Amino acid sequence: MSNAIICHGVKFKEEFDIMPKPLCASMWYPWLQQRLILAGVPTQVPSFTNSWLPARNYAADSDILSRQQIDENTILIGHSCGGGLLMKYLSEHPNIKIGHLVLVAPWIDALHQFPQYFNNFEPDPKLSLRTKTMDLFYSLDDFYGKIIINGCQKLQKIYPNMNVHRFTDKGHFSTFSKVPEVFQLCSGFIKQR
Repeated sequence: MSNAIICHGVKFKEEFDIMPKPLCASMWYPWLQQRLILAGVPTQVPSFTNSWLPARNYAADSDILSRQQIDENTILIGHSCGGGLLMKYLSEHPNIKIGHLVLVAPWIDALHQFPQYFNNFEPDPKLSLRTKTMDLFYSLDDFYGKIIINGCQKLQKIYPNMNVHRFTDKGHFSTFSKVPEVFQLCSGFIKQR
C-alpha cells in the first residue's frame, strides 16, 4: 500500500512569526494531503521544528523524517528546503528505496549559502537506482532566482532521466493553495501500483 510524505519549506523569521497557522498547514500542502487521502493514500505533512532561517536544523529535521514510514511504496514530496532535506536525507541513507520522489522548486544549496544546514552535501548519483520515479518541478520566474534554478540544473545533470516539469509562471510555488500538476503526477503513480 502506498503512503505519502510532504516535506514543507522554510520561511524567514519575520514571516514565520506572523503566520496564522503552522507552515505545514499552509500553501498547497493541506490541499495535496487531502487529495491524496481521498485517493486512498495515507499522507503525512510533518511539522519540522524551527522552520525559519537561520534556525532550521538538519539534525532535527532528519530525526523527524526518520520516524516516518519510508519504503518502496512511498511517495516523497519536497518543496523548497523540504526538497533539499529529502535529497540530503536520501543521499545519506543509501539503504532506503522509495517509489516516487517529487521535488518542487527544491533548494539544495547549490550556491553554498546555508552550510550549517546542508554542509556542502552532494546528491547521491545512485539515488535514481533506488527510486522508481523522480520528478522535478520548477519555474523560470522563481523569485529566489539562481538559488533555486542553479540547484535544479545541477539535479538535471546528475539525474538525466529525471522527469522535468519546467514552468514560466509559478514563481516558487508558494503563493498557491493548489498545485494540480503535482497531484495529477502522484495520482498517475498511484494508479500504476
